[in-house]
Amino acid sequence: MRAVLFLLTVSFLVACGETSSPPPPSSPPPSWPPTQTPGPTGNPTPTTPNQLADRVTGLVTDPQGRPIAGARVRIENDWHYYDVTTDAAGRYLSPQLPVGGYKVVAWTEVTYAEQKYTLRLGMPNLADYDFFTPGAGVVRDFRWQLTGRIPDREADGSAGYFGGTLELMNGTGSIYDRRMDAGDTVNLTLEPVASLIDGSAATTLSRSIVVKPGSDTSFALDIPVGVYRVTAERVTPGGAREPVRVGSFSQQGDWATVWFLPSGAASYESGLRATALYLVLAQ
Repeated sequence: MRAVLFLLTVSFLVACGETSSPPPPSSPPPSWPPTQTPGPTGNPTPTTPNQLADRVTGLVTDPQGRPIAGARVRIENDWHYYDVTTDAAGRYLSPQLPVGGYKVVAWTEVTYAEQKYTLRLGMPNLADYDFFTPGAGVVRDFRWQLTGRIPDREADGSAGYFGGTLELMNGTGSIYDRRMDAGDTVNLTLEPVASLIDGSAATTLSRSIVVKPGSDTSFALDIPVGVYRVTAERVTPGGAREPVRVGSFSQQGDWATVWFLPSGAASYESGLRATALYLVLAQ
């Protein structure tokens, strides 16, 4: 069953042999600027203290601090929820809220590599993720984060980060695979071949994982969404080094082109699917 699931990932992971330059992904290359859902015109920010009573207001910005129009903001508890969108200045204002405790979450919609992403947005302070009572008025600002922990998600899983996840598979399950041993370190190098999802310049990244006893799966977490040329190297506890072939379930090479696809509708997680990357030692 797991093999069938990972076969579905090959549309966004291309394994290659040695060549002078990486091939393009199997879908069109990322484009910039991203497209965002248009928001209502005008500024919803209240002008008097009385207008803030029993309401939530705030500003939504991108990673560079620019306002995001059309971001979706949800004010909710176990009994009620209210959806509003930001105006052209990136501001939102909730309706007057019934008595109770509330939390606020927000998302922005972005198109990248002809894929539509609904990405969860972060908040500047840890306490902002907690429940609150509106009272005389509450401010909750949001910012699009490319990486970092999502404080109200579990910290030990891929769902707990704003960045993407590489799910690293030790072999394909074939009896012909040479498998890495528990305790081996795998060093990954991710060389960008396009700008990041927010249009900013990408940099080369390094990630390391240690092969676990009794498990074929490891995770490289919190990678900014972009397109990368990935290579890998095995380092044994004794210091021996060996190249690792990388790729999809059905095809591995000296390097692979990888990126992250959207998970679908708005959720409390990042809005990204994990990308499976198979690691196979040369025969």
